[in-house]
Order: sequence, then structure tokens, then C-alpha cells
Amino acid sequence: MASTHKSSSLLPGVAFVTGGGRGLGLAIAVSFAKSGARGVVIVDIQDDETMASAKAEVESHGNQASFCGIQFMLCLLFSLLTGNWALEQVKCLPIRANVTDEKDFESAIAKTVSEFGRIDYTANFAGVGGPHKPVSEITVEEWEKVMAVNTTGVFISTKHQLLQMMKQDPIEWEAGRVAIRGSIVNCASVNSVQAMAGTVHGGNKVLTFQPRPLKAALEARQHGIRVNALSPGFILTKIAEPIVKSDPQVFEAWKSFEARQGRTGKPEEIGDAVALLSSNQMSLVNGQNLVVDGGFTVNTTTY
Repeated sequence: MASTHKSSSLLPGVAFVTGGGRGLGLAIAVSFAKSGARGVVIVDIQDDETMASAKAEVESHGNQASFCGIQFMLCLLFSLLTGNWALEQVKCLPIRANVTDEKDFESAIAKTVSEFGRIDYTANFAGVGGPHKPVSEITVEEWEKVMAVNTTGVFISTKHQLLQMMKQDPIEWEAGRVAIRGSIVNCASVNSVQAMAGTVHGGNKVLTFQPRPLKAALEARQHGIRVNALSPGFILTKIAEPIVKSDPQVFEAWKSFEARQGRTGKPEEIGDAVALLSSNQMSLVNGQNLVVDGGFTVNTTTY
């Protein structure tokens, strides 16, 4: 049976982000917190210090808009009138787990449900980069390492997120909109939309979920669950920057890609796009691959 939960927040539920310890995953977790999530789970294999730092950053941004000037007073008034306490701060739960290990991931889901009761939005952004080589030079070992995380990891994540979401009651977050059980956003790649030399296995990021997560989306919609993909453009994160700058050939290629994109992309721009795609404002969007690249994939020039 569907329940009703009205809120002034864009995303008042519980978010679950793989790869959330740093990079794009952390930016997405922060965007969920800024958008009003009551709980944000970050799943990663990073060390305890990195996970603790990520937790602190997410919680420092939670519902921050509610605590300044006129917005504070409006939120306070809303809380008094509706009984929904909009000023509650976000809680971030860091979980060390490997997305390629099914038992490990099942445990992460169980810990999340034990803490928050349900999972409303997920973003699967745990991933690894492969060597920038022609197909003829990539070894089977290099290929399998990337596929284990970028393909099998997304499969395991999506599978168990769907299983949990199908168990939970749908929620009507906004009057007049359809009640939903959850939203899943999988990380894809602009390489799947437009092939580039040296990036062959990057474009296989989500296998059957790419370029559009057709099968999962069609199966999930009958349960009130949306499954989409998001393809980030060229985002110079703290993780990517030293890699790009350490190889002159990669650095020159990156500059060319950024020129076609129009400018350097910021991690928070990807985070905000994932948050919006996860929200009930996008309730009819299902089985799509949202490309967030400043027009890179439609631009064949450098302007």
C-alpha cells in the first residue's frame, strides 16, 4: 500500500551511492544531501580515513539551504504547519564494501535498511579506469579488471537494489504524482555514445544497461521503480587530474576533448544532474541515458 510523505525537499528520502568515498561519487552524495535527503549511504573500498572525511563532507552540506535567512523562516513555518520537520540534518552512513563481491554488497544493502528502513535513490558510480591503449594492445587481465568493476559491479548493485526496492512500500512524495518505490541511476560514459580511439572498454561501462538501461527499466517500471543511466563528460576530478597530467599524450587529448565540450566540467554539475534525474520531478523518465557533456558528443569541431 502506498504511503504519503509530503516534503519541501527535492529528495527527502534515503540515497545510496557506490563509489561515494571520493570523486564523482562523493559529489553525487553531497548533491543528494543538499537536495534534502534524510540519509545518504556511501559505499566504497577506500580506507577509513577517506570514508570518514567523505561522511563529514556530506553531513556538512545536508539541508544547508534550510539554515540561512528567509529560507530558514520558511522551512520553520512549513514544519510547524505540516508536522514534517524540514530542519532535520542529513545522516551519512559510510560502508566499506566491494561492488564486485555479491555477499559483500548484500551486506551493505542490509546495513542500509537496518539503519534507514528503505532505499529510495541509488547512484552506481563505483568504477575504475583502464589503460589508454589500442584494442590490439589491451591484455585480457587489464580487460577483466575493468569489466569486474564497471560491468559486473553495476549488475550486482542494480540487482540487489531492485530486490530491496521491490520489497518496500511505494511513497507518494508529492500530491498528484504517482507513488514510487525507487530510482536507480547507473554511470555510463560518453564513449558509449561516441566511440574514441583508446577507450574501447570504457564504453562498456554498464553492458546491458547501456547505452540505455532498457531491460532493467522495463522490468522495474511495473514495480514503481525507474532505472536510468547518466554519461558524464570530461570532468577533471581530484582523482583524474594527476592521471591526466602525468601522461603528455593523455593531457593533449584531454585538452582537445575539453575544447569540444566547451569548458571544464565540475563534479558538482554531475552530482546535481544525478540528483535531479533521481527526483520525482523526472517521474516519467525511464530507460534513458542522460548525457551531461556540454555538447561534446554533438560537436565535431573545437568551438
